[in-house]
Amino acid sequence: MSTNPPFVNLQNGFYNALSQGLGFAPGSPFQLLQPSPPLVPNSNEALWNYFNNIPPFSLTQNYISSGGNQFFSDYKGLISALVAPPNTFQQDIGTDAYNSWIAYVTRLNPIPAPNQLPNTFLSWAMIFFPGVAQIGAQDLSAMLLDPISQAGLALMPYFGANAPNWSLGYNDLVTQLNQAPSRGFTLDSQTMNSNVSNSWTSGSNSGFFGLWGGSSYTSTQSSKFASGAVNLTAAFEHILTFVANPGNWYTSAAMGNAFANQSGPPWNPKSSINWQNTFGSNGNMQRFAVNLIVAERMFITATSSATFDTADRTTIQNNSGAGLWPFYSTNSSSGTTTSCDFNSDGSITITITSQPGVPIVIGCSVIPVAQFVGHSVEGEKKFLAMRAQARP
Repeated sequence: MSTNPPFVNLQNGFYNALSQGLGFAPGSPFQLLQPSPPLVPNSNEALWNYFNNIPPFSLTQNYISSGGNQFFSDYKGLISALVAPPNTFQQDIGTDAYNSWIAYVTRLNPIPAPNQLPNTFLSWAMIFFPGVAQIGAQDLSAMLLDPISQAGLALMPYFGANAPNWSLGYNDLVTQLNQAPSRGFTLDSQTMNSNVSNSWTSGSNSGFFGLWGGSSYTSTQSSKFASGAVNLTAAFEHILTFVANPGNWYTSAAMGNAFANQSGPPWNPKSSINWQNTFGSNGNMQRFAVNLIVAERMFITATSSATFDTADRTTIQNNSGAGLWPFYSTNSSSGTTTSCDFNSDGSITITITSQPGVPIVIGCSVIPVAQFVGHSVEGEKKFLAMRAQARP
């Protein structure tokens, strides 16, 4: 029999029921995200923030869009710690041309891919700095031949205010979501499976809330709620697994090269950033969100047979504005509603709904860095083997 606090057992049972209801096989690397507010309409950046956030090793992520490790900033730090072959682009074109070029390229929309930059520079420099147009374009072309140099080149348009982008945006998500299938499931706390020892984290789960958003699962009201007979019904008109790849700023071969070599080249021995504090057990780039689980038109009801007295009811009502279990969606003008009602016997019914056309991210799939860069590592091995064979 489990010795976990009542709400921990309930949360584990909900995780298993939701995973199964979404069609995931046991042990799949699904992570529940909370809270689950509607996505900001027509905002690519708000959507991409989910991919940019590096997930913790937990079945549940307390998601904060600007908190924790960020893929883009950690990746830039990684590339700065790698040694590339010498390149004299900045020296060859001079400080004035270089600063003007950076100011220009960071304003381009759409952001150019690395292989477009030599010609982009040539066209621009022929007008503003014709004396260095050819040598500058040649230097940029040379950078494309080495993965580390190419990674630095790819980051050039992001030196300014450009935020990291991914291959697909909000409009792509909405289009796919409209065609996604429906899903639903039920949960009965008296018969649920609360064993998460065989999950992808072997049961590690931290940072989840209690009965309302921001509360502790050990609070009096949370424990009482979970100690009663809890029944939940969930229906989603559309559930989408949304996949997007990092944008032009990301060079998979460079990251694969760095991951494949724990010491020595391409790592700069003088840098404070190294393999261990990047990819190791305490590293900042151990795992990544490779897709998002997005719901549309959801209807959730959760009841508990526990008896709440007047003081408990007041506490719960006063805190319900922070959202209630299991998704902690607050009442929102952009399309979600959460309510709680107390029956004559003191039991509670929670209802969470969302309006049509309102995407809500409820989870993501997480893979370890070895899997994320695996294809790059294999590609790097083939590249090195081919280069060795080509040598006289």
